[in-house]
Amino acid sequence: MQKIIILLLIACMSWAAAIAQQNKFTLGLGIQRTWMLDKQSSPLKYQTGEKSILLGYDHIGSKGIFSVHANGALGSFFPTGFHNRQMYDPGYNEDGTPKADSFAIPGTLYSGRFSLSYLRQGGSGNSIIGKGDLSNRSYLGGSLSNQLFYSDNIVRTGWFNSTSFNAEYLHTARFNTKHYFSIKISIPLIARNTRLQYHNTISSPTGEGHVKTFFKEGSGFAWLGNFQNIQLDAGYEYSLSDHFSMG
Repeated sequence: MQKIIILLLIACMSWAAAIAQQNKFTLGLGIQRTWMLDKQSSPLKYQTGEKSILLGYDHIGSKGIFSVHANGALGSFFPTGFHNRQMYDPGYNEDGTPKADSFAIPGTLYSGRFSLSYLRQGGSGNSIIGKGDLSNRSYLGGSLSNQLFYSDNIVRTGWFNSTSFNAEYLHTARFNTKHYFSIKISIPLIARNTRLQYHNTISSPTGEGHVKTFFKEGSGFAWLGNFQNIQLDAGYEYSLSDHFSMG
């Protein structure tokens, strides 16, 4: 059993052409917290504090939105409550006394996600709130995404890669042209998942490389019935000018 929970807080700077069809470019920097429980390799719940970067491109047309987004993160990886774990030398000194040598048990988690999506506009509406105008848009579509979790150093738990086709729903609201809100949900319908074998080692009888062996031996198809990886994104942007916004 493997459970992964990610909380990502990121500040973005966006540039968009002030025309009916917009080409929007996004750069974001932030922090990410990941909690992982992989009972195949450890009964402990691991966590990390990561630095994250986000790159995005959106083409917003009159009928829909085409998007390409990628984000990567890197941070320390350790069991909850045992950040400063030590490994001790069980040997003995020449005089027969136990050795007291120790060193930290480090862990590093690399994670990343890439998505390519198209959402078709469904419902829309406009209303007046006080002296402001509020416009709403709803979109429905799908995406192809890949996410990777790779742990390094002594801590090697939690290796996982997933390539999935997802159903997505997006709702946006713009208030007085300055304030932009969005919320999106993504649910994988079918996925090709890869993880370590139950012996948690990579070995090839023909001498193939670790990466090739990892994907060759540990991959299998999954669907919504046995793979739930629901992702929820919520965002806010404030327009600084006709071309720039921060959110």
